[in-house]
Amino acid sequence: MYTLYWHPYASSLAPMAVLEEVGVPFELHRVDSEGGECDSAEYRRIQPLGLIPALRLADGGSMFEASAIVQYLSDRHGPGKLAPSVEDPDRARYLQWMHYMAGTVYPTYNRYYWPPEYSAHADGITTLREHLGTIVLEQWQVIEDALQKEGPWMLGQRFSACDIYLQMMTTWHTTAAELLQTFSCVRELTKGVLAREACQRAIHRHGFATGFRADIE
Repeated sequence: MYTLYWHPYASSLAPMAVLEEVGVPFELHRVDSEGGECDSAEYRRIQPLGLIPALRLADGGSMFEASAIVQYLSDRHGPGKLAPSVEDPDRARYLQWMHYMAGTVYPTYNRYYWPPEYSAHADGITTLREHLGTIVLEQWQVIEDALQKEGPWMLGQRFSACDIYLQMMTTWHTTAAELLQTFSCVRELTKGVLAREACQRAIHRHGFATGFRADIE
């Protein structure tokens, strides 16, 4: 059985939603980050940086990085459902968007919310954040343009783990509602994810503001 190490204010939302979607048995361990568990030797053996999430595997091993966990679970338990197989023509686009979100958009939000870690000049923090706010909107525009052309999902007519990961990222914006008002196709995709019962269970546990007055408008 899997064990997901999670926290309501962490990027454990997408891994949890995928676990719910694929329907495999799993346990939840809410990491007591406020109490210092992230710095404990036990947790550092699972996640060397003390970050959340992490996943204990059925064989006793473990892995970390939210996008890697999502891809692993989708490939292992959701081939053809949440992840195109290696032979599937949609595989290339699936990997492209997963890595774009995890490797391009995600780091921009990290820099936006924790600018002192990325700048040696304290007097430039405000300017840096303003610049990053512009950059992240440009990055979302790339997704919006793709959805306008080939939506409604990231893989066209096919729901996938990419859409689950995207919904998680919308909650990282200054306000999700602001982002969804700006990008209508992203809004409709997010609304579709929120309509899925499995995803709802993970979303409700995390308690992020989804950008809608209720889970579904």
